Amino acid sequence: MELRHLRYFVAVAEELNYRKAAERLRVAQPALSSQIKDLEGEVGVRLFDRNTAGVRLTEAGVVFLAETRATLAQAARATAAAQEVAQGRRGRLGVGYTGPLLMGFMPERVQQFRARFPEVEISLVEMVMAEQIPALEAGAIHVGFALGDMLPIPASLSRVELLRSPVRLVVGHGHPLAKARSVALADLAAERVLYLANRKGTLLHDQIIRRFFAVRGLKPGSLRKVEGSEAFRAALESGLGVSLMPQMGSLARNPDLVLKPLRDSGDDLNLRLLALWNDRSPSVIVDNFIAILRGLKPAAKKGR
Repeated sequence: MELRHLRYFVAVAEELNYRKAAERLRVAQPALSSQIKDLEGEVGVRLFDRNTAGVRLTEAGVVFLAETRATLAQAARATAAAQEVAQGRRGRLGVGYTGPLLMGFMPERVQQFRARFPEVEISLVEMVMAEQIPALEAGAIHVGFALGDMLPIPASLSRVELLRSPVRLVVGHGHPLAKARSVALADLAAERVLYLANRKGTLLHDQIIRRFFAVRGLKPGSLRKVEGSEAFRAALESGLGVSLMPQMGSLARNPDLVLKPLRDSGDDLNLRLLALWNDRSPSVIVDNFIAILRGLKPAAKKGR
């Protein structure tokens, strides 16, 4: 039994006239009659009574019509769902997320994606950047992020640079450096420099900060770990230390903190944000999300 047989049956049941049903279906009447007989033979019961007065549904035919309409409607929904997935308009997208670094960048992009593709379920998965690469390779997430060359990126992962963000000194309003027009890294020799960590790792923040100083032959006064983004923000606001963060991060929008430019120069003080994805598992949804991250308009995809 094929869907074609069911469509033929519905047409005859609704028209109760083989000629009209054949015209509606644009098939020859003898072929339509033959298909209905084949269907009745497969079902094992008569679906129509035929006589000189016309055609009418049998009791079995009435029940079969209701079930057939439901079957055809479900087939149409299944077809539409498959087409929407192929076109990137339905499905699931898992995105690796490191809150403090991406908070100033991601919410707007996610809102744009949701507005354009409301049927796609987006899951933001909190994980340190070092965890995102194996998660991408395993298919646990679909899009991840990295900062410049801080981590080795396998050739199996595609990447694109989304933006470059200057590193800024972050201090609370009450800190003496909050009044400075700009700050040199050498000025931090006596400061307590805070770095952000979480239960799973340091988010590479300590490595990034150490490299800023090491490249210039300097040493920070002391490095102190603060676990959790809320505690990190509160420590800075309270003047318990200073930190160095890319301007794109969420701290740039905190009215209780001050960001100061650095007088030092160097490419390392402009952190590059990269988006990563696994091209071995092609996905229109991923392509569309990457386009929005890049500030581009997603390409229209047509079903095959």
